[in-house]
Amino acid sequence: MPQAPAVIGNLVESTLGRPARVLNVDEPAAGFLELELRAASPPGGWRPGHEIQFRVAPTLGRRYTVRTVGGPDAERIGILVATDSAGPGTTWMRRLRAGTEVTVLTGRHRPLRENGTRRLYLGDSSALGTIDAYAQSGDDPVVTVEVPADAVAPLADRWPRYRFLPAADAPGDALQSWLERTDSELAGLDGALLLGHAQSIQRQRRTLIDGQILPRRAITTKPYWATGKEGL
Repeated sequence: MPQAPAVIGNLVESTLGRPARVLNVDEPAAGFLELELRAASPPGGWRPGHEIQFRVAPTLGRRYTVRTVGGPDAERIGILVATDSAGPGTTWMRRLRAGTEVTVLTGRHRPLRENGTRRLYLGDSSALGTIDAYAQSGDDPVVTVEVPADAVAPLADRWPRYRFLPAADAPGDALQSWLERTDSELAGLDGALLLGHAQSIQRQRRTLIDGQILPRRAITTKPYWATGKEGL
């Protein structure tokens, strides 16, 4: 997974699958769904940033990130899903309703490598849930996320500490423009987490390194999608 023969998918599901029930589905902004689930805990318990998968077709899986853990019980988790693409994951997620029984695939939490304590977080809609899960810790993080224009205001109301940029015509252009004209906010950074669009991540990392803002070893990257690849 995320793409594998059905027999492999069945084997993975039998090993890593955990029963879950959808408790609530909300739309906090255009292009986003927020889901709350009760899911059986994996070894070590749920953690913000936990990577999970859903089988959205017999041969196709999609990865998402646990954004929140807790509430009335330790088996309650929340995820934020970007729905601004027309891919199979978006289609599958839009069908979910409160009470739907699903299977969550996951194992023990393996957090992303993070450097330093004052970090830069950059990403697009697909990465907002992951960014929020990780940016909850650390010292005065700098968070900038590229989202659809009509989602900027409601997301900024919900996360006033984060900067939301209206996406330009090409993926990553709004983020790149902000990064190239920003100076004082980036002073004193000692780590960065770059997520989302693969080609944009490459540009962002090069800007940070060439501008002597951060060394390569201080930057963690994780692409979620790439131009020309199948949608989410």
